[in-house]
Amino acid sequence: MVSLSHAPRHQGWGAIVPSGGDSTWVTRPDYEANARPRHVCGRDALLHHGNVTRGVRRAVALIVGVVAALVMPIAASAHAELGSSSPAPGAHLGTTPGVVVLEFTQSLNAQLSSATVADPSGHAWKGEVDSSEEIRVPLETNIPGVYTVNWVSVSQVDGHRITGTFVFDVGVVGVSTADAANRVPGPQTSDVAIGIVKWVEALALLFLTGQVLMSRLARRDPPLPWVQPGFRASSIALSAGLVVVWAQATIASGGHSVSGYLAFLGAGWSGAVLIARLVLEALTLIAVVRGWRLLPVFLAGSLVLLAAGGHAAGVQPAWLGIGIDAVHLVAAGIWAGGIGALAALRPPDGWRSADARRLLARFTPVALVAFGTTVVAGGLEAIEQLGSLQSLFGTDYGRVLLAKMALVACMIPLSLMAWRLGRPRVRVEAGIAACVIGAAALLASFPAPPTTAEQQAAEAAALAPTAGLPGAGDLTMAAPAGSVLVGLSLSPGAPGPNTATVYVLPIGGTAEAKAILANIAVNNAFQKLVSCGNTCRRATITIKAGDTVAVDVVSAGGGEASFTVPPLPAPAGTQMLARMQQAMHELTAYQYSEELSSGAQPISADYSAEAPDRTTWTVGGTSQTIYIGSTQYTRNTPGDRWVAEPGLTQNTVPSFAWDFFEPLSNAHILGDAVVGGVPTTVVASFGNKFSTPTWFTFWIDAAGRVRQVKMLEAGHFMTDTYTSYNEPVPIDAPPG
Repeated sequence: MVSLSHAPRHQGWGAIVPSGGDSTWVTRPDYEANARPRHVCGRDALLHHGNVTRGVRRAVALIVGVVAALVMPIAASAHAELGSSSPAPGAHLGTTPGVVVLEFTQSLNAQLSSATVADPSGHAWKGEVDSSEEIRVPLETNIPGVYTVNWVSVSQVDGHRITGTFVFDVGVVGVSTADAANRVPGPQTSDVAIGIVKWVEALALLFLTGQVLMSRLARRDPPLPWVQPGFRASSIALSAGLVVVWAQATIASGGHSVSGYLAFLGAGWSGAVLIARLVLEALTLIAVVRGWRLLPVFLAGSLVLLAAGGHAAGVQPAWLGIGIDAVHLVAAGIWAGGIGALAALRPPDGWRSADARRLLARFTPVALVAFGTTVVAGGLEAIEQLGSLQSLFGTDYGRVLLAKMALVACMIPLSLMAWRLGRPRVRVEAGIAACVIGAAALLASFPAPPTTAEQQAAEAAALAPTAGLPGAGDLTMAAPAGSVLVGLSLSPGAPGPNTATVYVLPIGGTAEAKAILANIAVNNAFQKLVSCGNTCRRATITIKAGDTVAVDVVSAGGGEASFTVPPLPAPAGTQMLARMQQAMHELTAYQYSEELSSGAQPISADYSAEAPDRTTWTVGGTSQTIYIGSTQYTRNTPGDRWVAEPGLTQNTVPSFAWDFFEPLSNAHILGDAVVGGVPTTVVASFGNKFSTPTWFTFWIDAAGRVRQVKMLEAGHFMTDTYTSYNEPVPIDAPPG
């Protein structure tokens, strides 16, 4: 810190040396040639012309390191990471979900963010940004095998682009933890390069702030006309800013295209901040050239927008994060930038002159306040962005930040000691400063870890909503109403008044469910359902066996879901489900046909299976798949060439969709029915494994075998009808 009582002894920091303890300043004559310099307190050697030049270089090296340490926490990007998903990475499912939901930690650029799910046949199902932080991928398939989710997120906060991938499986078990994990690549070379250019931009703005401060201080009475900063940093700041925006736009849009650039720069907050920052940096340069008095205003605005385009914008509330970061930047510019501006000045009579002392005296109180403000604001920033001490040690961002702090801590006392003793170690100081700059540039490539609150919010958003799901012992049934899943739960499930809890979930998800309007009718006598949550509606109805209960979803995409009240109270069906499981898993071969829809045109498929590891199916009468052991063979049409894909997880037969939801709950016998000429008992049940609410209805024959099963979850309405049991089903690998 520069002060009059302890002024630096080095010309680059103000070569003013007090004599003793009073305020008398020692003036030394110039050294004669070949004369041995005289020492005062062991520091006279620093006044030699050659040492002064080296001293300036040492000062600049320290300033670069300190300013880099101050700047980089704000230059790091507030990336939109995948917070959670449904299904989760590595999930083992009995059937495909109707929709894959990806929840991110930051708002997304809807035009540049996307996700696809590749099914085992290789078909890619595409999704779109459903809300500011969510991508939903509808699936209209039920092919067993491994599904691969690939996603691209472009943050609307700062425009940074990252990608990731993970897998889940359907009807097979054995995806390894390593393969299942959500894989997000670390910082790329382009990320580090952009981080370095961001650092140059911020460093130039801070140095320019110090120069403006010095010029203002020099105007005080008496004026110091020799203080004439060059302000060349203004052109460096604008040039670096243009490179940053161009590079970010190119990477985020995936190439060089006008439409991609427009999508990037027109994406709300992030695009507006980048454009405004470039405009203010251009105005700053013009103000320098034209001598405008508004130069400090344009410069301060550039620093505020620099804060608004980084991690600070992701803090809640955003104005607080941006405000603290802006204060941190401006204070750093006044203190560290001011020191850098001092190092660049050359007083006509040297730093021992009265004019130089006046400039230092004017700067000292300002620097003290700015230094304290920088420290306090920087500490608040770290708390906001890391969220916890665990994040400092347990995340890549925190560890890089910790290393940078350690380097700064080593550099500052080393430099102060070197100047005080008059024995500076230029190479050591420059080496540490270079390491700090490298750590700071790397830090710009890492996303700040989400705070605990952000993690909890992302996890809660990804989970399927629970409001409206059946309680323990409730009689529950489900049916589609157009494309909306409707679950009806009755409590106490006895004749007379009952609380009817209705679960409504469209394929659009929870946010869309909130706006759904629905009524309930008993034998055509309608009454309004009252909201009890985004996916929950409730009413009190009076029922008896044989009544028809209808739920009418009057919103777009809706329809009517109809239920017949069984004999009440409905007998428990748990034992019958256990008997069914035993009978089905004793099968050596079976066949069934399937219809799958999301409320629109159904997709049909025919399946055959033979123990212990052979399955084949045909979708829509065209696409064919054979799955034997760990090898899958596919072709899109009967005349196409078979494509083999070895090394998959081991196929297991018998295996059924409901296996992955065990144990099923709320099992009740609804009555009797005939399926394909065979008498059956109808059993309704509920499963919520993997946070995917799913209703099952089984038609079970006297031998305990399933003749038909309906499975309903959001966007996935499936009916399987079994046509044969234990009859030979030859399944062989295709020739060639």
